[in-house]
Amino acid sequence: MTSLEHPRLSGLGRNPAAPVDVLVRLAAHKAGRHGISMRRGRLADAVVEALLTHGDDDTAVSLHGDRLSPAMRRRIAEHPDPAVRDAFADFVRYTVDRQVTIGIEALEEAHGRPRTALVGAPSPKLRAAVARDWYDRPAAVQAALLADPDPLVRAAATVDKEPGVPPEWRDRCLADPATRVNVARYVPLTSDQFTQLMRTEDEDVHQAVATNPYLSADMVARLLDIDDPAVRVAVAQSRHVDTEPGTGCMRS
Repeated sequence: MTSLEHPRLSGLGRNPAAPVDVLVRLAAHKAGRHGISMRRGRLADAVVEALLTHGDDDTAVSLHGDRLSPAMRRRIAEHPDPAVRDAFADFVRYTVDRQVTIGIEALEEAHGRPRTALVGAPSPKLRAAVARDWYDRPAAVQAALLADPDPLVRAAATVDKEPGVPPEWRDRCLADPATRVNVARYVPLTSDQFTQLMRTEDEDVHQAVATNPYLSADMVARLLDIDDPAVRVAVAQSRHVDTEPGTGCMRS
């Protein structure tokens, strides 16, 4: 994203060919700092020093991890201003609190603990963040998240199709109000599971089932008998049904 007030300075700050001396001068300008914060790769120590001199805690949010040399990481860790020193960790905590995905590496860096330890963190919001951000977690970790006592964590663990819900967990997750809608969207459903879901009066559940890619023809037909336009639309959009040419009417 380019600064709209001074797009040239912001763009120059992002330019991978911009020399260090130019970046140091750009750091004195807000738009220049904005552009530099968007750069990929490691920042020269002189650029980091200039950002710390002219910037504030908002600038310091981007100064973390492999973008910095070990010397600059120590420099920020020992910075006298706690707002600068803790800028990145505070930002990560903010995203966790708002339930926004940020990436498992950022969670590890901000909390100073490996992901395997964060799975058991006292905070349910942090455990939920791990579930959202650790995409390739092992089956044992996924099982722990599915069994978590907090519904926020269980819901986060089932939002995406991967790493998935093992067959032995499906009945439990389909019965859990925290995970039912998520799981109904993507796991293969037995006839009994489908019937149980259809017996609920939860429209969100019916609409979730309607988007499931593994429905049989009989399941699709039963969904189309439901007097709910949203379910019919969901079925049609999931390509379980086509439209009769020239009629706009759905057919199974």
